Amino acid sequence: ISSQGLSPNRERKAFAALNGVFNAAFDSEETRNVPFTFSNEVKDIGSITNQKQSGRCWMFSGLNVLRIQAMKKLHVKDLELSESYLMFWDKLEKSNYQLECVLDTLDEPDNSRVFDTVIVSGGQQDGGFWAFFTALVKKYGVCPKSVMPETIPSSASNEMDVVLNYKLAQFSSKLRADHRAGVSLDDLRKEKEAMLSEIYKVLTICLGKPVDTFTYEWKEKWESFTGTPKEFYDKFIGLDLDEYIVLTHAPARGFEEGKNYAVEYALNVVGTPLHSFVTVSLETLKKAAIDSIKDDQAMWFDCDVTALSMRKEGFLDDKVLDLTDLFQSDFEFDKGESLIFRNTAANHAMTLVGVNLVDGKPNRWKVENSWGKDVGDGGIFVMSDSWFDKFVYGLVVNKKYLPEEVIEASKQEPIMLPAWSVVSKIK
Repeated sequence: ISSQGLSPNRERKAFAALNGVFNAAFDSEETRNVPFTFSNEVKDIGSITNQKQSGRCWMFSGLNVLRIQAMKKLHVKDLELSESYLMFWDKLEKSNYQLECVLDTLDEPDNSRVFDTVIVSGGQQDGGFWAFFTALVKKYGVCPKSVMPETIPSSASNEMDVVLNYKLAQFSSKLRADHRAGVSLDDLRKEKEAMLSEIYKVLTICLGKPVDTFTYEWKEKWESFTGTPKEFYDKFIGLDLDEYIVLTHAPARGFEEGKNYAVEYALNVVGTPLHSFVTVSLETLKKAAIDSIKDDQAMWFDCDVTALSMRKEGFLDDKVLDLTDLFQSDFEFDKGESLIFRNTAANHAMTLVGVNLVDGKPNRWKVENSWGKDVGDGGIFVMSDSWFDKFVYGLVVNKKYLPEEVIEASKQEPIMLPAWSVVSKIK
């Protein structure tokens, strides 16, 4: 084995890999084809947010979609909604659901796939779906960030999650042990309530007590609001979240276009719908996105952000990173097969806020990320249309921008997917 066949230029590139593979594969000339300019943009999206060292991308994107409506009604130039507030309730609800799953699987063997996936690996993590977001907002409402600001554990959640997972594992073990000892289900549920009180205490110490009634003042019109987070949502946002449908492009074996799917165990709030989605073509996905942007509507979407992307520069473009030239090897991989082999996955949610159209066709997209202002163009990323084709999976769209057959598909009884499905989680 030798470097035979490599040109001197490619050898230099290979040696440059000492500074990182992606840096070596970066084609600066290609960036000219993906400038940060767009023919159609959602207006007044607010300032860039920062999830820092937490996995709350889905929550940040959802709140970034909602705040646009709030800014219009409040007549303010900028507003950030409290991610810490929703995080508190998400952690509590996930803990409750985790313990409910334990009670529902008390006789499941310790070495079963369900036990390993749902009980052992379920636990506390920051990730979530659009369904998680809507469940929280419907139940708890929202509030401005100034009312419940970030804390160190909300912005760097790993240590808090370690504590929560330790307690949940401890609690789960006790519930199963007590069941084996003959304790009744009614008494186990009483134990569970006491356990949740401990979880609540941990969350209060880490995140602060969630606001109930609050007063919010804004100087643009010298007005104020006093009420609950749900009242704030109803008055200043008021979007009917049931009018939104999750579309997914997942061309893998086992998925049929135009069908409604749901993922087993994929929820955070007990009693709310599972994460579900309608499978559609790329053409349907893009048309819905373009029509939404033209109507000044931002959208939540998920993708594989780790694939052929330059985080610091803000490029999501499979041509800006030329791995084929660097390694002289073919890196094309069918999207469906890549999903099946877990080579790719939806691991990050962002907000779609613009598109560049040439003769009516998109060639690049404007993306609002939640990684702060020090990456991309002040926090904005540019996504090439070819990268969209390969690595975008889910998109949340108001049904008024969708064809009737997609709306009807969303009303179907969902086809149930196991918890370990290729589309089971936003990591």
